[in-house]
Amino acid sequence: TASLFSELSGLSQEYLDSVDLGASIQGANEQIEDLLSQCEELKRSHELVDSARRVLISRVVELTNDRAALALDVQSAQETVARLEGRLRELEEEVRRLRRELDESQRDDTESSLPLSLRQKFSRSEMARVVMEKNQYKERLIELQEALRRTQQLRASREKTVEEKPTSVWRRFHRLFGLTKDPLAPPTHTPKTRATPIPTTTPTESVRLSRPVNQSSPASVSPPPPPTPPLSPSLPSVSPRLRKRELYRDIRTHVWRILGKKQLHGWSLPPPGQEALSPSLDLNEVPVLVQLRILDQKESTSKLSCAVAVTPDLSADHTCLVWVVSGPPSSSDVTVIDPVQSNQVLDQFHLPPPSPALCINTVPPAENSPSPSSGTVWIGTQDGSLLVHSASHNRRLCLQSTNLHESVHSITYSQGQVIAGLANGTLALFSRNSEGEWDVQSHQLLSLGPPPLQPIRCCLATEAGLWCGYWNRVCVIDSQERKVERSFSVSSRSEQQVRFLCATRNGVWVACRLDPALRLFDWSTGHPLQEVDLTPLVTNTLGPAFLSLSPLQISALALVCGRLWVGTGSGAIFSIPLCHGSQSSSIPYCSLAEAQLCYHGHRDAVRFILSAPGLSLLLLLSLSFSVSDSDSESPHCVPSLCFPLRSDHLYLCL
Repeated sequence: TASLFSELSGLSQEYLDSVDLGASIQGANEQIEDLLSQCEELKRSHELVDSARRVLISRVVELTNDRAALALDVQSAQETVARLEGRLRELEEEVRRLRRELDESQRDDTESSLPLSLRQKFSRSEMARVVMEKNQYKERLIELQEALRRTQQLRASREKTVEEKPTSVWRRFHRLFGLTKDPLAPPTHTPKTRATPIPTTTPTESVRLSRPVNQSSPASVSPPPPPTPPLSPSLPSVSPRLRKRELYRDIRTHVWRILGKKQLHGWSLPPPGQEALSPSLDLNEVPVLVQLRILDQKESTSKLSCAVAVTPDLSADHTCLVWVVSGPPSSSDVTVIDPVQSNQVLDQFHLPPPSPALCINTVPPAENSPSPSSGTVWIGTQDGSLLVHSASHNRRLCLQSTNLHESVHSITYSQGQVIAGLANGTLALFSRNSEGEWDVQSHQLLSLGPPPLQPIRCCLATEAGLWCGYWNRVCVIDSQERKVERSFSVSSRSEQQVRFLCATRNGVWVACRLDPALRLFDWSTGHPLQEVDLTPLVTNTLGPAFLSLSPLQISALALVCGRLWVGTGSGAIFSIPLCHGSQSSSIPYCSLAEAQLCYHGHRDAVRFILSAPGLSLLLLLSLSFSVSDSDSESPHCVPSLCFPLRSDHLYLCL
């Protein structure tokens, strides 16, 4: 700067004026300011473009992840469809086989060519057998229709996932970049219409009255059902959901008309003027519904399959815990909850795929075990696996396992042994080794009968031995000698299957599959003592419309606190007080005249009744029903019951 000044200072004024006449410094400054403002605008535009670029990159990454997740969903759906198609093919093959057998039986019928007037008449027992076979075929048809419906739903969902979701993604891209100006179509609203109830007719099948086999028993006969007015007609275009809703409304109206709207903690009131059969039994002592919660929200097809109560003497906990097995048809999850604080899940883990669990039970520790809380939980699966887990610490760890190559349908502990009922009509007996540990790799097998084979679904440990239900018979097993001591028939129909066994004092109540009758036997001799048919009770209290939902059958049974708890396949739950014939007799007779109906709106089958000793809660699981049998001889104990009714719901009752 100094050199420039010295150079210009030596020039004359005339020379400087002649250099550039008219040059304006003020105009140059304005141009520089314009350039600077343009530069600032370019910088802001650059920042906006850069931020938009980063947003687009993150959006592309998000859509890429969504595409990968959708691809996994499609793959899972394809596997499920393939599995269901295989099951559908098996069911179709079974239907074809049954049709061939039916055709062969019709060809072998020598009276088919005769006129109806000359054919042999059927007896009452033969007609009852035909009705039973009809119910079995109807159940198989319903299963086949359900499998076909699920296959169609999965196929439709797969097509929607493959076709519609990419379209919506590209539509979002078009709207993002302004490639289309058409707005999304607004959702269409269809007017709601009220449906009228459908007509229902009274069943024509004959029903048996409740009658005691032993005439000295104090069992009473339930009154015949009153006539029910026919339901109002309905339009043929009404959807099945609306028809079922109207059907349930008619059932509710019938119940209110017969039993009244008054209720006791969700149960029907005892009959007016009726005294308890036992002086110490309070008819007003019923469980109270406290809470309803969803147990599993991951899978829409999840169902509760089985559960077991782990008492404090088997674990290190201070309260009784409940292990619940649930999941879709292809796998199972185990959820451990505390019924007192049911909102908290103490533990949850998956069982090894791909076969679901069918049964679960607890096994106490050895008598000389150093740790009193070293009990175990045994789980049986459909593929024949037998899993042993710890009941206290580290529940997820499988301590031992073995494969029996047949589905495990029941697990029972009796006289220091674990007995597993298999699908081929065989019992697998496990014992401890010399060190006091369970030896699951070596076991003995005991067959209960020749073919045709039938799964052993229920076993009961009594003082007289181990009772096992096989076909329509009960086999009494000596678990120490490992042999069948004796067996006796439960019913005259050989196609029936014993499904439930429960005992108290000197009596054992038995229920069969697809049969509404309860039968009482003496557990020391096996002699029949009483037979009770639930058909008049259900028809009287719920009406004939209830029988149109599904065939009447007993789906859950338990003896707790001087009451017989019965769950049906359509969700009805009855509590029947027990009595004893005399002061010296300890036979638990029952009377349907004092039965109480659960007013809670259960609409699915009651799958199991679980005992949770030491608690004053009643757990109602959607497809299960749990009851506490701690001090089962005391009629004043408040049970902890579990009614499983919807496939993924948990009901807590006090």
